[in-house]
Amino acid sequence: MSDSFYPAHAFHQAFAQGRASGDLSVGAAGFCFRNDTQSVTLPLEGARLTLGGASDRIVFIAHPDFPDWSLYTSDRAILRDPVLTAHPELTVALGKMRRKRVHNWTMLAAISAVIVAIPVALLLNMAWLTGIAARQIPASWEEQLGKTAMGQYQVQADMIQDPETARLLSELTGVLTEALPDARYKFHFYVAREPSLNAFALPGGYVVVHSELLLRADSAEEVLGVLAHEISHVTSQHGTRNVIASTGMFLTLQAALGDASGLLGTIASAAPFLLSQKYSRGFENEADAQGFDLLQRARIDGRGMVSFFDKIKAEEEKIRAKVREQVGDDAGAMLTEIPEFLATHPTTDSRIERMREKAAHQQGPFRDMSATFDALKTRIREFETEHPAKETAK
Repeated sequence: MSDSFYPAHAFHQAFAQGRASGDLSVGAAGFCFRNDTQSVTLPLEGARLTLGGASDRIVFIAHPDFPDWSLYTSDRAILRDPVLTAHPELTVALGKMRRKRVHNWTMLAAISAVIVAIPVALLLNMAWLTGIAARQIPASWEEQLGKTAMGQYQVQADMIQDPETARLLSELTGVLTEALPDARYKFHFYVAREPSLNAFALPGGYVVVHSELLLRADSAEEVLGVLAHEISHVTSQHGTRNVIASTGMFLTLQAALGDASGLLGTIASAAPFLLSQKYSRGFENEADAQGFDLLQRARIDGRGMVSFFDKIKAEEEKIRAKVREQVGDDAGAMLTEIPEFLATHPTTDSRIERMREKAAHQQGPFRDMSATFDALKTRIREFETEHPAKETAK
Protein backbone atom coordinates (compact mmCIF):
# COMPACT_ATOMS: atom_id res chain seq x y z
CA MET A 1 0.00 0.00 0.00
CA SER A 2 1.27 3.46 -0.85
CA ASP A 3 1.31 6.09 1.83
CA SER A 4 -0.75 8.52 -0.26
CA PHE A 5 -4.47 9.15 -0.12
CA TYR A 6 -6.30 11.00 -2.83
CA PRO A 7 -9.61 12.81 -2.48
CA ALA A 8 -12.05 10.94 -4.67
CA HIS A 9 -15.67 10.25 -5.54
CA ALA A 10 -17.52 7.04 -6.25
CA PHE A 11 -20.66 6.25 -8.20
CA HIS A 12 -22.78 3.38 -6.87
CA GLN A 13 -26.46 2.79 -6.30
CA ALA A 14 -25.82 2.17 -2.60
CA PHE A 15 -25.05 5.87 -2.09
CA ALA A 16 -27.69 8.55 -1.63
CA GLN A 17 -28.22 10.17 -5.04
CA GLY A 18 -25.86 7.50 -6.41
CA ARG A 19 -22.65 9.34 -5.55
CA ALA A 20 -20.40 9.88 -2.51
CA SER A 21 -17.08 11.47 -1.57
CA GLY A 22 -14.23 9.69 0.19
CA ASP A 23 -10.54 8.78 0.06
CA LEU A 24 -8.76 6.69 -2.51
CA SER A 25 -5.52 4.79 -1.94
CA VAL A 26 -3.50 2.42 -4.10
CA GLY A 27 -2.03 -0.84 -2.87
CA ALA A 28 -1.14 -4.30 -4.01
CA ALA A 29 -4.78 -5.29 -3.64
CA GLY A 30 -5.91 -2.53 -5.94
CA PHE A 31 -7.68 0.83 -5.81
CA CYS A 32 -9.31 1.15 -2.43
CA PHE A 33 -12.12 3.68 -2.00
CA ARG A 34 -13.67 4.23 1.43
CA ASN A 35 -15.88 6.68 3.24
CA ASP A 36 -18.03 6.55 6.38
CA THR A 37 -20.59 4.18 4.86
CA GLN A 38 -18.99 2.13 2.11
CA SER A 39 -15.72 0.79 0.83
CA VAL A 40 -14.62 -1.06 -2.28
CA THR A 41 -11.35 -2.29 -3.79
CA LEU A 42 -10.96 -2.56 -7.56
CA PRO A 43 -8.09 -4.90 -8.51
CA LEU A 44 -5.09 -3.50 -10.38
CA GLU A 45 -5.24 -6.31 -12.91
CA GLY A 46 -7.83 -5.43 -15.51
CA ALA A 47 -8.41 -1.93 -14.14
CA ARG A 48 -9.24 0.72 -16.76
CA LEU A 49 -7.87 4.23 -16.26
CA THR A 50 -9.13 7.04 -18.47
CA LEU A 51 -8.94 10.83 -18.50
CA GLY A 52 -11.98 13.05 -18.75
CA GLY A 53 -13.59 16.28 -17.69
CA ALA A 54 -12.42 19.76 -18.62
CA SER A 55 -8.89 19.64 -20.06
CA ASP A 56 -8.76 15.95 -19.08
CA ARG A 57 -8.06 16.86 -15.47
CA ILE A 58 -10.08 13.99 -13.96
CA VAL A 59 -8.83 10.38 -13.66
CA PHE A 60 -11.62 7.78 -13.96
CA ILE A 61 -11.11 4.24 -12.67
CA ALA A 62 -13.35 1.29 -13.55
CA HIS A 63 -13.13 -2.51 -13.59
CA PRO A 64 -15.16 -5.03 -15.61
CA ASP A 65 -15.60 -7.24 -12.52
CA PHE A 66 -17.27 -4.33 -10.67
CA PRO A 67 -19.59 -2.90 -13.32
CA ASP A 68 -21.72 -1.03 -10.76
CA TRP A 69 -18.75 0.96 -9.42
CA SER A 70 -16.97 3.93 -10.92
CA LEU A 71 -14.28 5.89 -9.12
CA TYR A 72 -12.73 9.21 -10.04
CA THR A 73 -10.34 11.77 -8.61
CA SER A 74 -9.18 15.19 -9.75
CA ASP A 75 -5.84 14.68 -8.02
CA ARG A 76 -3.63 13.79 -10.97
CA ALA A 77 -0.79 12.96 -8.59
CA ILE A 78 -2.30 9.49 -8.49
CA LEU A 79 -0.80 8.86 -11.93
CA ARG A 80 2.64 9.10 -10.34
CA ASP A 81 1.82 6.75 -7.48
CA PRO A 82 4.74 4.27 -7.14
CA VAL A 83 2.38 1.28 -7.02
CA LEU A 84 0.92 2.21 -10.41
CA THR A 85 4.21 3.12 -12.07
CA ALA A 86 5.64 -0.25 -11.01
CA HIS A 87 2.71 -2.22 -12.43
CA PRO A 88 3.49 -3.54 -15.97
CA GLU A 89 -0.06 -3.46 -17.29
CA LEU A 90 -0.92 -0.04 -15.88
CA THR A 91 2.39 1.44 -17.01
CA VAL A 92 1.19 1.07 -20.61
CA ALA A 93 -2.10 2.77 -19.77
CA LEU A 94 -0.32 5.58 -17.94
CA GLY A 95 1.93 6.17 -20.97
CA LYS A 96 -1.09 6.49 -23.24
CA MET A 97 -2.70 8.94 -20.84
CA ARG A 98 0.43 11.07 -20.66
CA ARG A 99 0.66 11.15 -24.45
CA LYS A 100 -2.97 12.11 -24.71
CA ARG A 101 -2.52 14.91 -22.21
CA VAL A 102 0.55 16.22 -24.03
CA HIS A 103 -1.42 16.10 -27.27
CA ASN A 104 -4.34 17.97 -25.70
CA TRP A 105 -2.08 20.66 -24.28
CA THR A 106 -0.33 20.97 -27.62
CA MET A 107 -3.67 21.42 -29.36
CA LEU A 108 -4.77 23.95 -26.75
CA ALA A 109 -1.55 25.88 -27.16
CA ALA A 110 -1.93 25.79 -30.95
CA ILE A 111 -5.53 27.03 -30.77
CA SER A 112 -4.54 29.78 -28.34
CA ALA A 113 -1.69 30.78 -30.64
CA VAL A 114 -4.08 30.96 -33.58
CA ILE A 115 -6.57 33.04 -31.59
CA VAL A 116 -3.80 35.49 -30.73
CA ALA A 117 -2.12 35.30 -34.12
CA ILE A 118 -5.20 36.08 -36.22
CA PRO A 119 -5.74 39.67 -34.99
CA VAL A 120 -1.99 40.26 -34.94
CA ALA A 121 -1.69 38.99 -38.50
CA LEU A 122 -4.59 41.17 -39.57
CA LEU A 123 -3.01 44.23 -37.99
CA LEU A 124 0.30 43.50 -39.66
CA ASN A 125 -1.45 43.04 -42.99
CA MET A 126 -3.88 45.96 -42.85
CA ALA A 127 -2.66 47.23 -46.23
CA TRP A 128 -3.61 43.90 -47.79
CA LEU A 129 -6.91 43.78 -45.91
CA THR A 130 -7.90 47.34 -46.83
CA GLY A 131 -7.07 46.51 -50.44
CA ILE A 132 -9.67 43.73 -50.39
CA ALA A 133 -12.19 45.93 -48.57
CA ALA A 134 -11.66 48.85 -50.96
CA ARG A 135 -12.66 46.71 -53.91
CA GLN A 136 -16.10 46.38 -52.31
CA ILE A 137 -16.59 50.16 -52.50
CA PRO A 138 -18.46 51.31 -55.63
CA ALA A 139 -16.55 53.77 -57.82
CA SER A 140 -19.47 56.19 -57.50
CA TRP A 141 -18.93 56.34 -53.73
CA GLU A 142 -15.24 57.07 -54.17
CA GLU A 143 -16.05 59.77 -56.71
CA GLN A 144 -18.54 61.40 -54.35
CA LEU A 145 -16.02 61.22 -51.50
CA GLY A 146 -13.34 62.85 -53.64
CA LYS A 147 -15.76 65.45 -54.95
CA THR A 148 -16.77 66.42 -51.41
CA ALA A 149 -13.14 66.71 -50.31
CA MET A 150 -12.32 68.71 -53.44
CA GLY A 151 -15.18 71.10 -52.71
CA GLN A 152 -13.88 71.67 -49.20
CA TYR A 153 -10.38 72.31 -50.54
CA GLN A 154 -11.62 74.80 -53.15
CA VAL A 155 -13.31 76.89 -50.47
CA GLN A 156 -9.94 77.94 -49.04
CA ALA A 157 -7.68 77.48 -52.10
CA ASP A 158 -6.80 79.96 -54.84
CA MET A 159 -7.72 77.92 -57.91
CA ILE A 160 -6.75 78.97 -61.43
CA GLN A 161 -10.09 79.22 -63.19
CA ASP A 162 -8.90 79.64 -66.74
CA PRO A 163 -10.21 77.76 -69.83
CA GLU A 164 -6.87 77.88 -71.67
CA THR A 165 -4.98 76.53 -68.66
CA ALA A 166 -7.57 73.78 -68.29
CA ARG A 167 -7.30 72.90 -72.00
CA LEU A 168 -3.52 72.67 -71.98
CA LEU A 169 -3.48 70.68 -68.72
CA SER A 170 -6.05 68.28 -70.17
CA GLU A 171 -3.92 67.84 -73.30
CA LEU A 172 -0.87 67.11 -71.15
CA THR A 173 -2.59 64.68 -68.79
CA GLY A 174 -4.63 63.01 -71.51
CA VAL A 175 -1.65 60.92 -72.58
CA LEU A 176 -1.66 59.35 -69.11
CA THR A 177 -5.39 58.78 -68.64
CA GLU A 178 -5.68 57.28 -72.12
CA ALA A 179 -2.96 54.77 -71.19
CA LEU A 180 -4.78 53.52 -68.09
CA PRO A 181 -5.76 49.83 -68.37
CA ASP A 182 -9.35 50.50 -67.25
CA ALA A 183 -11.78 53.40 -67.01
CA ARG A 184 -13.02 52.93 -63.43
CA TYR A 185 -12.49 56.63 -62.69
CA LYS A 186 -13.04 59.80 -64.69
CA PHE A 187 -10.08 62.00 -63.82
CA HIS A 188 -10.35 65.72 -63.06
CA PHE A 189 -7.19 67.84 -62.96
CA TYR A 190 -6.88 71.25 -61.32
CA VAL A 191 -4.18 73.87 -60.87
CA ALA A 192 -4.06 75.61 -57.50
CA ARG A 193 -2.20 78.89 -57.33
CA GLU A 194 0.23 78.01 -54.59
CA PRO A 195 3.90 78.99 -54.09
CA SER A 196 4.96 75.47 -53.09
CA LEU A 197 6.06 72.27 -54.76
CA ASN A 198 3.13 69.96 -54.30
CA ALA A 199 0.52 67.81 -55.96
CA PHE A 200 -2.05 65.52 -54.41
CA ALA A 201 -4.83 63.16 -55.39
CA LEU A 202 -8.23 62.39 -53.89
CA PRO A 203 -10.36 59.26 -54.32
CA GLY A 204 -12.46 59.02 -57.44
CA GLY A 205 -9.98 60.76 -59.74
CA TYR A 206 -9.50 64.31 -58.41
CA VAL A 207 -5.90 65.52 -58.81
CA VAL A 208 -4.53 68.93 -57.85
CA VAL A 209 -1.14 70.29 -58.89
CA HIS A 210 0.30 73.52 -57.50
CA SER A 211 1.28 76.23 -59.97
CA GLU A 212 4.76 76.46 -58.45
CA LEU A 213 5.43 72.83 -59.28
CA LEU A 214 4.49 73.42 -62.92
CA LEU A 215 6.64 76.56 -63.12
CA ARG A 216 9.64 74.98 -61.42
CA ALA A 217 9.60 71.80 -63.50
CA ASP A 218 12.17 71.69 -66.27
CA SER A 219 10.29 69.36 -68.59
CA ALA A 220 6.94 67.84 -69.41
CA GLU A 221 8.40 64.49 -68.33
CA GLU A 222 8.96 65.76 -64.78
CA VAL A 223 5.36 66.96 -64.45
CA LEU A 224 3.99 63.80 -66.03
CA GLY A 225 6.13 61.72 -63.67
CA VAL A 226 4.53 63.46 -60.68
CA LEU A 227 1.03 63.15 -62.14
CA ALA A 228 1.52 59.47 -62.99
CA HIS A 229 2.47 58.94 -59.35
CA GLU A 230 -0.68 60.75 -58.17
CA ILE A 231 -2.91 58.93 -60.64
CA SER A 232 -1.55 55.65 -59.26
CA HIS A 233 -2.57 56.68 -55.75
CA VAL A 234 -6.12 56.90 -57.12
CA THR A 235 -6.12 53.69 -59.15
CA SER A 236 -4.58 51.79 -56.22
CA GLN A 237 -7.27 53.31 -53.95
CA HIS A 238 -4.69 54.49 -51.45
CA GLY A 239 -6.81 57.36 -50.13
CA THR A 240 -9.86 55.14 -49.82
CA ARG A 241 -7.78 52.47 -48.09
CA ASN A 242 -6.46 55.04 -45.60
CA VAL A 243 -10.04 55.99 -44.78
CA ILE A 244 -11.01 52.32 -44.43
CA ALA A 245 -8.08 51.67 -42.10
CA SER A 246 -9.20 54.57 -39.89
CA THR A 247 -12.61 52.92 -39.34
CA GLY A 248 -11.09 50.06 -37.36
CA MET A 249 -10.53 46.34 -37.71
CA PHE A 250 -14.15 45.20 -37.43
CA LEU A 251 -15.60 47.27 -40.27
CA THR A 252 -12.54 46.62 -42.43
CA LEU A 253 -12.80 42.86 -41.96
CA GLN A 254 -16.57 42.98 -42.47
CA ALA A 255 -16.09 44.79 -45.78
CA ALA A 256 -13.30 42.45 -46.84
CA LEU A 257 -15.72 39.55 -46.31
CA GLY A 258 -18.22 41.21 -48.66
CA ASP A 259 -20.43 43.38 -46.44
CA ALA A 260 -19.44 47.01 -47.02
CA SER A 261 -22.68 48.53 -45.67
CA GLY A 262 -21.17 49.64 -42.37
CA LEU A 263 -18.09 50.96 -44.10
CA LEU A 264 -20.05 53.02 -46.61
CA GLY A 265 -21.85 54.88 -43.86
CA THR A 266 -18.57 55.68 -42.13
CA ILE A 267 -16.51 56.89 -45.08
CA ALA A 268 -19.26 59.25 -46.22
CA SER A 269 -17.99 61.82 -43.70
CA ALA A 270 -14.28 61.22 -44.27
CA ALA A 271 -13.60 64.11 -46.67
CA PRO A 272 -11.71 66.29 -44.13
CA PHE A 273 -9.43 63.36 -43.31
CA LEU A 274 -8.37 63.10 -46.96
CA LEU A 275 -7.09 66.68 -47.10
CA SER A 276 -4.51 66.03 -44.38
CA GLN A 277 -3.62 62.39 -45.01
CA LYS A 278 -0.16 60.99 -45.55
CA TYR A 279 0.63 57.75 -47.31
CA SER A 280 2.61 54.86 -45.90
CA ARG A 281 6.00 53.99 -47.34
CA GLY A 282 4.41 50.92 -48.94
CA PHE A 283 1.78 53.04 -50.68
CA GLU A 284 4.43 55.48 -51.89
CA ASN A 285 6.56 52.69 -53.30
CA GLU A 286 3.52 51.19 -55.01
CA ALA A 287 2.58 54.55 -56.54
CA ASP A 288 6.17 54.96 -57.75
CA ALA A 289 6.21 51.57 -59.46
CA GLN A 290 2.73 51.82 -60.96
CA GLY A 291 3.29 55.43 -61.96
CA PHE A 292 6.45 54.44 -63.79
CA ASP A 293 4.62 51.63 -65.58
CA LEU A 294 1.92 54.13 -66.59
CA LEU A 295 4.59 56.41 -68.05
CA GLN A 296 5.89 53.50 -70.12
CA ARG A 297 2.44 52.68 -71.48
CA ALA A 298 2.00 56.36 -72.37
CA ARG A 299 5.47 56.39 -74.02
CA ILE A 300 6.77 59.06 -71.63
CA ASP A 301 10.45 59.03 -70.63
CA GLY A 302 10.58 57.87 -67.01
CA ARG A 303 13.77 59.78 -66.37
CA GLY A 304 11.57 62.81 -65.77
CA MET A 305 10.17 61.18 -62.62
CA VAL A 306 13.72 60.55 -61.41
CA SER A 307 14.93 64.08 -62.15
CA PHE A 308 11.97 65.64 -60.34
CA PHE A 309 12.58 63.58 -57.22
CA ASP A 310 16.26 64.49 -57.48
CA LYS A 311 15.21 68.14 -57.71
CA ILE A 312 13.12 68.18 -54.55
CA LYS A 313 15.66 66.05 -52.71
CA ALA A 314 18.36 68.59 -53.58
CA GLU A 315 16.08 71.40 -52.43
CA GLU A 316 15.50 69.61 -49.14
CA GLU A 317 19.25 69.35 -48.58
CA LYS A 318 19.70 73.00 -49.45
CA ILE A 319 17.01 74.03 -46.98
CA ARG A 320 18.47 71.84 -44.25
CA ALA A 321 21.90 73.40 -44.78
CA LYS A 322 20.39 76.88 -44.65
CA VAL A 323 18.47 76.16 -41.45
CA ARG A 324 21.53 74.63 -39.79
CA GLU A 325 23.53 77.70 -40.69
CA GLN A 326 20.92 80.03 -39.23
CA VAL A 327 19.50 78.22 -36.21
CA GLY A 328 21.57 75.05 -35.77
CA ASP A 329 20.05 71.58 -35.67
CA ASP A 330 16.52 72.80 -34.99
CA ALA A 331 14.32 70.00 -36.32
CA GLY A 332 11.17 72.08 -35.89
CA ALA A 333 12.50 74.86 -38.06
CA MET A 334 13.56 72.35 -40.71
CA LEU A 335 10.12 70.83 -40.83
CA THR A 336 8.46 74.20 -41.45
CA GLU A 337 10.80 74.86 -44.38
CA ILE A 338 10.68 71.47 -46.12
CA PRO A 339 8.81 71.56 -49.46
CA GLU A 340 5.19 70.46 -49.11
CA PHE A 341 5.58 67.64 -51.60
CA LEU A 342 8.37 66.17 -49.48
CA ALA A 343 6.31 66.57 -46.31
CA THR A 344 3.45 64.49 -47.76
CA HIS A 345 5.55 62.26 -50.05
CA PRO A 346 8.81 61.53 -48.23
CA THR A 347 11.47 60.92 -50.84
CA THR A 348 14.23 58.57 -49.81
CA ASP A 349 17.45 57.74 -51.60
CA SER A 350 16.26 54.14 -51.98
CA ARG A 351 13.09 55.28 -53.77
CA ILE A 352 15.07 57.46 -56.15
CA GLU A 353 17.52 54.66 -56.81
CA ARG A 354 14.72 52.21 -57.64
CA MET A 355 13.26 54.67 -60.14
CA ARG A 356 16.68 55.34 -61.62
CA GLU A 357 17.22 51.61 -62.13
CA LYS A 358 13.84 51.29 -63.85
CA ALA A 359 14.66 54.26 -66.10
CA ALA A 360 17.96 52.69 -67.10
CA HIS A 361 16.14 49.69 -68.58
CA GLN A 362 13.34 51.49 -70.41
CA GLN A 363 13.12 51.59 -74.17
CA GLY A 364 11.92 54.36 -76.47
CA PRO A 365 10.91 55.98 -78.64
CA PHE A 366 9.22 58.46 -76.31
CA ARG A 367 6.45 60.96 -76.85
CA ASP A 368 7.43 64.64 -76.96
CA MET A 369 5.02 66.81 -74.95
CA SER A 370 7.36 69.78 -74.60
CA ALA A 371 5.26 72.13 -76.77
CA THR A 372 2.15 71.60 -74.67
CA PHE A 373 4.14 71.89 -71.44
CA ASP A 374 5.87 75.12 -72.52
CA ALA A 375 2.52 76.60 -73.54
CA LEU A 376 1.02 75.62 -70.17
CA LYS A 377 3.87 77.28 -68.23
CA THR A 378 3.55 80.42 -70.35
CA ARG A 379 -0.20 80.58 -69.80
CA ILE A 380 0.15 80.18 -66.03
CA ARG A 381 2.68 83.02 -65.91
CA GLU A 382 0.34 85.20 -67.98
CA PHE A 383 -2.59 84.35 -65.74
CA GLU A 384 -0.67 85.23 -62.59
CA THR A 385 0.34 88.55 -64.16
CA GLU A 386 -3.23 89.28 -65.25
CA HIS A 387 -4.69 88.23 -61.89
CA PRO A 388 -2.49 89.31 -59.00
CA ALA A 389 -2.91 87.20 -55.90
CA LYS A 390 -5.39 88.53 -53.39
CA GLU A 391 -4.30 89.30 -49.88
CA THR A 392 -7.16 87.19 -48.55
CA ALA A 393 -6.10 84.13 -50.50
CA LYS A 394 -4.53 81.28 -48.58
